Amino acid sequence: MDYGMQGKVALVIGGGGGSGRITSTMFAQEGVKVVVADISEEAGQETVNIVKAVGGEAYFIKCDVTSEEDIKAAVNFAVETYGGLNFAINIVGTNTDFTDITQVPAENFDKMFYICTRSTYLGMKYQIPAMIKSGGGSIVNMASAGGLVGQRKQGLYNAAKFAVVGMTKAAALDFAAQGVRINCVCPGPMLSIGMKKALEKDPHFGDQYLVDVPIGRFIGQDEVAAACVFLCSEKAAAITGIALPVDGGMVAD
Repeated sequence: MDYGMQGKVALVIGGGGGSGRITSTMFAQEGVKVVVADISEEAGQETVNIVKAVGGEAYFIKCDVTSEEDIKAAVNFAVETYGGLNFAINIVGTNTDFTDITQVPAENFDKMFYICTRSTYLGMKYQIPAMIKSGGGSIVNMASAGGLVGQRKQGLYNAAKFAVVGMTKAAALDFAAQGVRINCVCPGPMLSIGMKKALEKDPHFGDQYLVDVPIGRFIGQDEVAAACVFLCSEKAAAITGIALPVDGGMVAD
């Protein structure tokens, strides 16, 4: 399917691995020029090499998502390198504590919101003006199925990701008339590198995460990446302000 993206410019924050790397590659296969931003120079450059191997065009810029200056610099780099910005993917998040909120250290509250929520705000703060100058565009933020429903022993993570969903919806309303669409994807439990390693040690480790997933399996990172690319495409031109579950039915009930 031709998504009508040829010659567009994308900034993928968190593009050094996982769904960010796959999203970068999928963009390149659609003819999009990609700026890969990641805190790991080695991982980010590897993504650039993969993009080039499939015939795409990409550059890397080091970016710590907790730094406003780094995020601003990443957006400016994309604009200066390619002349504008059409798409942005903000793949940021972490979970420090799998316990109830009474057991979470206060410093971890700050860490979670800095990484999951504040970084998403900073991304949009600089991406939106750049897109308006470029004639419009599309932003996709990484939320979570845990940003749509409460989960046992993940109260702090839920709070941070609920905030991402709310901020996405509000920004979508604020900038729709200026041609900027803003959505978020809400993955269920993903088959990440860390999860694969855990399953190698204990094949039943994932059972606790899949009990609420009707399709009975982990979500592939490629499935999340495909949703990100679709939401940026002209095929999704009428879609803004949604939190799209990519969760195998986890939040259906």
